Amino acid sequence: MPHAGDLISAVITRRRRRQRLPQVALKKWWAWWLLIPGCLASWTRYVEEYDSIRVARCDARCGEDYPDECVENCLASNYTKPGYCPERMSMTPFEAACLVACVDDSRCPDLAKCCSHDCGVTCMHPVGLDDRNDLPAVPENLQIRQQASNLVLLTWRNGRSSASNASANNDGGDVRYLVEERHLVGPRYLESRLGSWTVCHVSTKPHATLRGRLKTGHWYQFRVAAVNANGSRGYSQPSRPFKTKEPRNPKEPQNLTLSNARLVGGKLRINLRWVKPASDVPISFYKVFWSRLIYGPANDSILVYHKTVLKDKTCYELKNLELKCQYFLQVQAVAVYGGRRLTSRKASKVFNSTDYMAYADVGRRSRRCERTQAGLHVRRMNCHCGDVKARLVWPASSDSSMYNVTWREETCMREKGPGRRRKSAAWKVVQTSHYDLRQLRNDCTYSANVRNMRKSDNDDHGISIEFFATGCRDDQKWRKHPRRKTMRCKTTSSRSKRHFSDLVVI
Repeated sequence: MPHAGDLISAVITRRRRRQRLPQVALKKWWAWWLLIPGCLASWTRYVEEYDSIRVARCDARCGEDYPDECVENCLASNYTKPGYCPERMSMTPFEAACLVACVDDSRCPDLAKCCSHDCGVTCMHPVGLDDRNDLPAVPENLQIRQQASNLVLLTWRNGRSSASNASANNDGGDVRYLVEERHLVGPRYLESRLGSWTVCHVSTKPHATLRGRLKTGHWYQFRVAAVNANGSRGYSQPSRPFKTKEPRNPKEPQNLTLSNARLVGGKLRINLRWVKPASDVPISFYKVFWSRLIYGPANDSILVYHKTVLKDKTCYELKNLELKCQYFLQVQAVAVYGGRRLTSRKASKVFNSTDYMAYADVGRRSRRCERTQAGLHVRRMNCHCGDVKARLVWPASSDSSMYNVTWREETCMREKGPGRRRKSAAWKVVQTSHYDLRQLRNDCTYSANVRNMRKSDNDDHGISIEFFATGCRDDQKWRKHPRRKTMRCKTTSSRSKRHFSDLVVI
């Protein structure tokens, strides 16, 4: 008979183990939260260095109760992957490229080995994996069963006999199953439009339940790899394409707000902003409507305007609004699914232009609704010899070092009336990812465009921005500056004129 104290001690030990279980499980799967970008966590710098099969191998090698140092040391160490380099006569021209792409097997992704040949060292797919008995079999017969609207069950079986699998399990320890997916959005399946493979699930059993990870209106395809402490034989054949249910219309845009109201040439300008709504498929664009009631001698009518706004913008500047009028503002989200448009309900707001000063943002720097794409922005706007100087900055391109910069004055607060002519555009070709626009007039609105001068892409319209040039005081105050500074500005101004002489006006 066991002693009573031993029984009490055993119970206490079991309770402590149950309390430790979540911590052990957390340590066990810490790498996978870093590993799975598309479904469970964001892609991190750590996973960019180590591929998924390598992390799965270290997880199976260290076991369930390993410390974090075991996985870290395993990932950092070099190891020889199973298999052999192919014969030089069977190499493809890409594999036999004259370059040094690796130094050991750890530098090659997935199953690839670092192989040397007559012209260099490159990563190649190994041969002889079928002759290894210490590797788990490649999964086969991958089946997809949809249990509910957003619940999918994946099942598969091992390709080899149970004796071979038992030998692999005994030699390589536990087996990790990596489930990868790739997808496309649209009503039709086109294999050429499928994205890249991404790990979406990790399992220790030959099945996986994907709950809440599949997007509506998408086609999905899956594959599975079995990995143990010695490595893997590779991925299974891709499953049949699987389509989720039809997408719904987007939700209506939220939180319509007005800001930065101001008068330009006797007309009112104001920014309309909204919050991006939820949508089953990506939003393609927005439609902005604004209308006002026109009173006539016979019948009253409604004048309606509309504008299409790019998908990455949630702001639009309404221009040329009349004072002492009531406007009805609406914003609608549109998603294109195949050849069909999915439209949201219109979010609406009533605006009385008589009360525009309530949205004037007086006393603080307002957020202007700039038309910007892909990182183009204005930096270092300051006053230079009575004129505004603004620096345009944009992301550098890896395939071109020549950029065509075009800018034009759109409107100016100094000049009132509808009869003012808009100035012609000027352009300049530069080799840097920034350019200084000089001699801009104060309190004027400018539009600028930067286009990558790639000969192979004739449809590239570039990236654009609209900004408000400000920062200089009145000319009377500028003339009060010391004479030395005035002379310096005159010299700079003459240089600017020579600088502008090589610009082309269109």
